[in-house]
Amino acid sequence: MTDVQQLWGKTVPGDPTAYHPALYHMLDAAHVAHALLADGAPPRWRAMLAHTMGLDPAEVVAIAPWLVALHDLGKCSQGFQQVAPEQVARLQQAGFPFGRRNLALLSHPVIGAAVVGSTVANLMPELSDRLREVLVQVIGGHHGRWLAPGEALRMARQLAALEPQRWGALRVEVAATLWRVLAPPPTRIAPRHVSAAIMALTGFTILCDWLASDQQYFPAAATVPLEDYIACSWERAQAAVTSAGFAVSTTSDAPTRFADLFPDLASPRPLQIAVDQVPTCVLEAPSLTIIEAPTGEGKTEAALALAHRIAQHTDSEALYYALPTMATSNQMFARINAHLRQRLQLATRSKLVHGQAYLIEDDLAPQPYDDDDAADGHPMLSWFGPRKRALLAPFGVGTIDQAELAALNVRHVALRNAGLAGKVVILDEVHAYDTYMSTIIQRLLAWLRAMGSSVIVLSATLPAARRRDLTRAWDGGAVETEDQPEAYPRMEVRSAAGRYVATPSAAQPGRRVALRWLAFDAADAAGKARWLLEQARAGGCACWITNTVAQAQQLYAALQCLAPDGLDLDLIHALFPLAQREALERRILQRYGPDSAGQRRGIVIGTQVLEQSLDLDFDCMVSDLAPIDLLLQRAGRLWRHLRPQRPVREAILWVNVPPDAAGRPTLGVNAVIYEEYILWQTLRALDGRDAFSLPADYRHLVEAVYADEPPTDASLGASWAAHWRHMYDAHKEAELRMVPPPDPDEPFCTPAATLTFQEREDSARWGVAQTRLGAEAVTLIPLARRKGRISSALGEDTYPTDRPATRDEALRLLRQSLRVSHRGVVRHFEATPTQRPALFDTPLLAGAHPLWLEEGSTRLGPQGALALRLDPSLGLVITATAKGEPDECTPL
Repeated sequence: MTDVQQLWGKTVPGDPTAYHPALYHMLDAAHVAHALLADGAPPRWRAMLAHTMGLDPAEVVAIAPWLVALHDLGKCSQGFQQVAPEQVARLQQAGFPFGRRNLALLSHPVIGAAVVGSTVANLMPELSDRLREVLVQVIGGHHGRWLAPGEALRMARQLAALEPQRWGALRVEVAATLWRVLAPPPTRIAPRHVSAAIMALTGFTILCDWLASDQQYFPAAATVPLEDYIACSWERAQAAVTSAGFAVSTTSDAPTRFADLFPDLASPRPLQIAVDQVPTCVLEAPSLTIIEAPTGEGKTEAALALAHRIAQHTDSEALYYALPTMATSNQMFARINAHLRQRLQLATRSKLVHGQAYLIEDDLAPQPYDDDDAADGHPMLSWFGPRKRALLAPFGVGTIDQAELAALNVRHVALRNAGLAGKVVILDEVHAYDTYMSTIIQRLLAWLRAMGSSVIVLSATLPAARRRDLTRAWDGGAVETEDQPEAYPRMEVRSAAGRYVATPSAAQPGRRVALRWLAFDAADAAGKARWLLEQARAGGCACWITNTVAQAQQLYAALQCLAPDGLDLDLIHALFPLAQREALERRILQRYGPDSAGQRRGIVIGTQVLEQSLDLDFDCMVSDLAPIDLLLQRAGRLWRHLRPQRPVREAILWVNVPPDAAGRPTLGVNAVIYEEYILWQTLRALDGRDAFSLPADYRHLVEAVYADEPPTDASLGASWAAHWRHMYDAHKEAELRMVPPPDPDEPFCTPAATLTFQEREDSARWGVAQTRLGAEAVTLIPLARRKGRISSALGEDTYPTDRPATRDEALRLLRQSLRVSHRGVVRHFEATPTQRPALFDTPLLAGAHPLWLEEGSTRLGPQGALALRLDPSLGLVITATAKGEPDECTPL
């Protein structure tokens, strides 16, 4: 056995004397890279590296495995070898020199970054400065943290002073062995885009490293001779890549003409047909498409058809479909899976990715070795969990939050960017995102273009200024004069190859929606219920969208008391346990979705989840006061589908605005949920109107509310100032947390290393990379104690008290979970140590808290100021029972 084979790279759990050589692990990672890049593999990874490195695909296959192999060069050092005491004893007995100082605290990624240039100098005499910089940053950042300014230089000086020279010679020997085995061509490489090359190669290296760290496929092989292990490693790499799902074909030869791709749609809409007219040359480079059209115009199908056309140039159908909420993601997930299977004829499925995507089974359960990653809690385990793995899978559907994290300065941001690179990324319902989220999305667009992705943006009510911000972010500068900026519907496609604008007609031109006003007080649930029942007397279905969960619960409870037998009642909001909410969504879609037929007699009460992407159709629609774009979205669920007859003569949107004592309109609780200025502007824009003409009024109404000019009404001065102060603060908060923009000539890593934010979905603390400003929440699992065992508060499932939950048990528990954003509840669980049973000692439940209930209820906070009750029909009801703890307005 040679000296370099005795250097350990991974140790075996439970047997600290056993090890896998560092050289072998580096070969494993290189072979994983080759398996991902080989000609028979899906082309996305090749395309990503070719685009960012400025190479052709064949050069990528030849050189990238060698670059990936170097990632753990720093493990061939005194510092790393001293991490495991049992290994030190073995190495000392074999005569390896250890200096007087213990260097075990030195980071091996930083060591590798410090020595890579000198180590490979003889092997790559024409190593360009740009590639050297990329290699330094990739090796230093492959554990998810970027190098601090001057960190590699300081490490080089420390090694020169403290480490025996023999270790440097061992590193040169390791590199030479890798060079001989992998045989990269002696090509001078100068990456075309330094920042993108660093991001892409780092993300790809992390992926290869983690796959190669799975002990299931790469068991310790210290006793296997090197020449024998080379072939063995290659076979194991192919098995690991195939098992993980990365070898699945993503190429489809389905027809590209819209009518042929969607033969089930008898009459394609004008917007959908317009996709066929986009010039092919514009789609040959990474492109940004912005589609603006009313609800019901088929934007989703148009986007999927355009994505398929783009795939003809990338040879990959890979996509990520991002939506505003988990509920809309759940519904779209089924649609995308059907599209992949039925139209693209692909034998695969998409992955669902958001904070509650536990209904999708995760096939990959990696078993990592022990090494110095253990201090980070085995990040590989969380990255291949159901939520994070989806960005790496070829097809993903999930929340916009997961895509936003590719633009935020978090650990492993490079892996997130690599997960989106080369895909078509579809951003739906973009009008639903506020200033903070929009700022992050603009940075995301810059990175997606640099990484070779195409983006399709969908919106029904996108303000013109927001559209210009998106195109400016994509282009990296000023936007030239827009063609037909006032047209609606409108589709614009832009890339380095050109620009194309289409203005198709609407499928339902001149659609009239009458506008009427109600003036119920926020607390008058009984009055609202009686009014709804009167509307339902003639038959048909009605819907009232409230802005808070509490108001929805109160109105539904009043209906339960007053409604006659035979009238269907449904309630939907965010404070139902996950499994119950899914069942409610399915029932509502069955009753009022596109496939509903027969007598549709019922009332649905819900929150904002009803306005976004749920394909529902009601005869009567009522909404609490909301910004104009959301009112138009809600109106889109009114008479949405063509039906032979309706129980009412015209489509009417009723808007409820509570009055003050003098009968004047007030904003009330709505101003807690939405900005006061936007609500007043909405009322002004609608003043004197008795109807909408759609789609003609879309653009005019949205611009009237969201225009940048200050209001002429002096009474709005204070709310205008507060509005702009809020937008400025939100923009600055986003700027603080974002990864720096991609620079073609300089690495982004140095400024990114100065302040890294924590990735936590539930927290809104300052040090957290929030995807939604102030969106702090806790995940609660309702439980009860019965006869010495733990039981679900919702069913008959029981769990042990003396051991961690199994994977199946944890998933069953998570399907009963709720995400609660009520400030008082969040404060309680942050400040009060939770009685966490041994059942919760498992990674899947690490972010969840048990909510202990007795007979379905409990009290939280000082002196039990908050009463929580899990009601079978209302969901989680939160009530303030003491002064100083007000009832809170929880949206969604």
